[in-house]
Amino acid sequence: EEKTKVAALISEAEMKLTMQLEKFEEERLKISKEKETAAAERAEAQRKAEEADAARIKAEKDAKMLEIMLSEQKLKQEKWMEEHRMLTEETLEKRIAEEKSKIDVALAEAKAKEEARLAEEQKRLVDAQLEQRLAEMRILEIEADRIRAEKEAERLEQRFSEEKSALSAKLSESERARSDDETRLVEEKTKVAALISEAEMKLTMQLEKFEEERLKISKEKETAAAERAEAQRKAEEADAARIKAEKDAKMLEIMLSEQKLKQEKWMEEQKLLSKETLEKRIAEEKSKIDAVLAEAKAREEARLAEEQKRLVEVQLEQRLAAEKSKLDAEIAAVEEKIRRELELLESRKSVKEEAAKAVEEEAENENEEELDISPPATAPPLEEEELALPDEALGSIEDLPKLSSTTSDVLTADVEALELISMCQADFDSTYSTDVSSSAESCLLPTDYPFVSLLRDSSPYIVNHRHSTIVYHIPGDLISDGEKFNSVMDDIALTWLFGMKIVLCVGCRTQVSQRLNKLEGKPTKLKSGVRITTDTALRVLEEEAGFGRFEVERQLNRCLRSKGANCNVVSGCFITAKKYGVVDGVDYQYTGYPKTLQTDRINRFISRGDVVLLTPLGFTEDGEALNIKSEQLAGFTAGALKASKVVYFSTKPLVMRGSNNSRDANANQRIQMIQRSNALQILSHHGLKIHGKTGFPHWSSPTAAARTPKVQSYLLKMGWATDALDKGVERAHIIACDDGALLEELFTARRGYGTCISQDDYEAPHPEDQNDDLLMDDVGAGVIGW
Repeated sequence: EEKTKVAALISEAEMKLTMQLEKFEEERLKISKEKETAAAERAEAQRKAEEADAARIKAEKDAKMLEIMLSEQKLKQEKWMEEHRMLTEETLEKRIAEEKSKIDVALAEAKAKEEARLAEEQKRLVDAQLEQRLAEMRILEIEADRIRAEKEAERLEQRFSEEKSALSAKLSESERARSDDETRLVEEKTKVAALISEAEMKLTMQLEKFEEERLKISKEKETAAAERAEAQRKAEEADAARIKAEKDAKMLEIMLSEQKLKQEKWMEEQKLLSKETLEKRIAEEKSKIDAVLAEAKAREEARLAEEQKRLVEVQLEQRLAAEKSKLDAEIAAVEEKIRRELELLESRKSVKEEAAKAVEEEAENENEEELDISPPATAPPLEEEELALPDEALGSIEDLPKLSSTTSDVLTADVEALELISMCQADFDSTYSTDVSSSAESCLLPTDYPFVSLLRDSSPYIVNHRHSTIVYHIPGDLISDGEKFNSVMDDIALTWLFGMKIVLCVGCRTQVSQRLNKLEGKPTKLKSGVRITTDTALRVLEEEAGFGRFEVERQLNRCLRSKGANCNVVSGCFITAKKYGVVDGVDYQYTGYPKTLQTDRINRFISRGDVVLLTPLGFTEDGEALNIKSEQLAGFTAGALKASKVVYFSTKPLVMRGSNNSRDANANQRIQMIQRSNALQILSHHGLKIHGKTGFPHWSSPTAAARTPKVQSYLLKMGWATDALDKGVERAHIIACDDGALLEELFTARRGYGTCISQDDYEAPHPEDQNDDLLMDDVGAGVIGW
């Protein structure tokens, strides 16, 4: 019944959690739709703002500021959520630690009691063994006494035989005086008999004593056997007590499991409570964000309306100025026409006067004839309409339209006043004089225009990189730097538009180290530049890898969509990994290296125009997750795909420089282009070797490994880049994250923003792109510095 109730509670909790997740998903979709609507409205506002360049620029700046504010608000919200989650986890961990400490104390007490009882039984058994050993030693002593007694008897018999032989000798010598010495002989015999009887008595006593000792030993043996039986009985009792202790331990384990289930249930309830609180806080923050967005949108609309009004006023002023200048030109033309008409009128008057004089002269000469003289054809009579022309022209000014479009294709000027001029007319301006008499010429589109020259110089690189595969490594500290991250992703999107096939390897070392420092309260250490991944570190890595993948997808989609591109970002389980295990006496636990890569699937995705994204997580054949060094993953991926390039970004870039080279007058120059053989010499000089199969970095000495983090990171990237070149990659780049650094590195003849490593037989697409910076013996001469 209790199990049924627990199952019902669990199912009810799961249903509530599912409903909450569905509600959260609906809210997220609603927020995404609102974001899409806001993006559409922003696009519409941007389209309207494109009518005036100044207003558009200002609107874009304001939009960027709004986006920064939203991102900051989102970061604050995520930070708050993370702190609240960490606080909840810390509280749960404290409760768990307290319960665990109590259980450990109880187990320790039970274990101490059991150990004390076992020690007492062991002591008793040892005492019984000691008594048995003492009995055996007594038996050995008695046996030694018996042997000594037998030896003493043999010695006495030997002495008796010696004395007997001596007496027989004396008897043989003193045979003459036998009669005299008979009495003494009897005495001697009596003494000898006494001695023999005394020896026999002693022997009898020794035998009796030996028999007593033998009886005593047999009794002691019987006592030892009884004691042994008693010890065996006690051992059996101890086994029974041990079995009872094991049963008690099992009962304790059952109690602990029940306590754990109760604790898990309590944790689940706390989790649900925290989730509800978190959802309330999210709803409150969402309402606040919506209010801020509405207020910002209202301010933006008011500002756009004000800008539109100001723009209309500016356009009206511009049109009025244009109409004024046009009317001034027309007035000048009318005045010129009036002047010509007046001159024509004066000439006609003079012709008329001359004709009148001629008529008078003829009339005087020939009085009889009356001639009707008409004005000559070249001087027709002046009409009143012609004299009224200047007034009409002046009056027509008032009838002209007040506003006219200055960008219209309809000709409003006098066709007869138009003329053709050169494209290289000096100081050309359509609103000013069109005098072509100036000898100084300046074309409208000069051949040295910067964009044209840059595009022409970049064309060999664009053609060379089109349809090639390139692998980018995005470090975790770059994701934390919003401005540099945005510019780098914008440049990567531009390389995709140029036709390059892109694979991204995303790292999160900085974020994982920061999280572990907070959890453990001390800085995490790397061994030979490689992290020892524990259970906690693996859990943090999984969370931060998901966050890094989301950020890269978000920024890359934004950059591609803003350029009108239609591209998908694909991520998945493309890597099979294997553990490092124990290396040089150090167990790296859940840290491994890439073993295989699904190149067919990746090539299929990138061939159809998708971008493939890889995280520093690999999986064994048993499905176990492993931590993979992201720099090593980038080099391995580039080699497996036979990529044209692998590019490592660095937020704290280093570059090599030459020094103490007597053959070069400019020995301190920056060294940015080297060949693979040079890179191997540099790595050997600094004591670093990359394992060919596992890619593990081996340092020749502790001094070589104890370098600054910046130098160590640079050498490790150079090592894995060289390993990629060994697998068939043409070039490897270690560059800075500055704005436009990637484009200048790939599409210009400049040295770029970092270090370029190429194959020894690589042929550059541009003459200035050759590897001529480093001589083969410079490394051995000690000319490489930082």
